[in-house]
Amino acid sequence: WHTSEGDPYLTITVNGHREHHRLRGKQARRWLAAQFYAKEQKGPGSQALQEALDVLEGQALFEGAEHPVSVRLALQDDTIFLDLGDDTWQAVAVGATGWRIVAEPPVYFRRPKGMLPVPTPIAGGTVAELWTFLNITDANDRRLIVSWLAAALRPTGPYTVLNLSGEQGTAKSTTTRVLVALVDPRTVPLRAAPKNDHDLMIAAVNGWVVALDNLSSLPEGLSNSICRLATGSGLSTRELYSDGDEALFDATRPVIINGIKDLGSKGDLLDRAVRVTL
Repeated sequence: WHTSEGDPYLTITVNGHREHHRLRGKQARRWLAAQFYAKEQKGPGSQALQEALDVLEGQALFEGAEHPVSVRLALQDDTIFLDLGDDTWQAVAVGATGWRIVAEPPVYFRRPKGMLPVPTPIAGGTVAELWTFLNITDANDRRLIVSWLAAALRPTGPYTVLNLSGEQGTAKSTTTRVLVALVDPRTVPLRAAPKNDHDLMIAAVNGWVVALDNLSSLPEGLSNSICRLATGSGLSTRELYSDGDEALFDATRPVIINGIKDLGSKGDLLDRAVRVTL
């Protein structure tokens, strides 16, 4: 099958569950080689493997169905699906009447490198337990944090930029790490300031929450890019090893920024951000 952007994908069955992988990615190539070995008891030649992948790619693009592909969160028929990121590819379905765990979600998730599982949820918890882990005591700030978290669990934007500030030693990085872990745990949850829009968009399309840690300043260009990311943005660049084709990136993501200084002084960012002082 393929996406609306023409990216070919492969859905495979592994140990009784479905997985979705880019046909141009390493996982699809490894799976195909493993299938060949299981049948022939030898490894496929690199040329034969590439030819097989080329055929599958053509089938995906010209014969396969078109499906949207999502990272971590997806929406279908007024139901939100949260990819748990576990080995069985389960998801949580959240609707108007409650939530349930589904073994085979009807949406198509992909798993970028570095994605970690969300703990399997259980009923009966309370958000009050969160404050044991965060250095936030003001009641209004706590409402802002919970509101940001709830909004970050929506599959569609726009989103609010969470601006955490405070003196040295007030646990800004720890707070950011905890909030990311609740929504989109990753092996590298915090990032330094990106060098350009391309790096920022790569981070966005390969994760759900973009968390920029320990910023000493926020240049106007980066401030504008964060605004576009929170409300919806796109970026086109020349595709690698191509003279004319474009590589298109499109993402709307929840964003966290933190630093000692006040980072939200730009007008556009002020309109899109909430500030919490630790």
